Amino acid sequence: FNARTTKVRPEVPVQVTIVPKTDRTYKFFLRSPQVQWFVQRVARIPKGSDWGAGRAPVGNITWKEVYHIAKAKSMDPQLVGIPLRTICLSVRHTAAAMGVTVTRDLLPEFSKRDDQPVEELEALRKEIRLRNKASRKPGKK
Repeated sequence: FNARTTKVRPEVPVQVTIVPKTDRTYKFFLRSPQVQWFVQRVARIPKGSDWGAGRAPVGNITWKEVYHIAKAKSMDPQLVGIPLRTICLSVRHTAAAMGVTVTRDLLPEFSKRDDQPVEELEALRKEIRLRNKASRKPGKK
């Protein structure tokens, strides 16, 4: 396991599928991160929209970025043999469900998204989580 994950950066979540065998050995598959993680990183948003495509977009990505995400996901064992176009459409639908629009070029209101460092996204995620936790009514879990 350690030999196969040496090239993976520490901040990248790796999906692992472990298959036990009857002779007490196991086989495991490493997969790329979820599409949501890729879309959040590319769009520089800490969290997707709570309402999906029904409200104003929370981010924007280009079709070129969708293609690169699909290219990375096409290496997953369950997606081998599936056309890249199909994977691109799946990435696009996931982005839409998160409230992220996909366009040919970046929309003007999201043109400065690259100014925000990707490293700050995890801190923003934690801050949102704490804010949501504090806003819940006390006594309910």
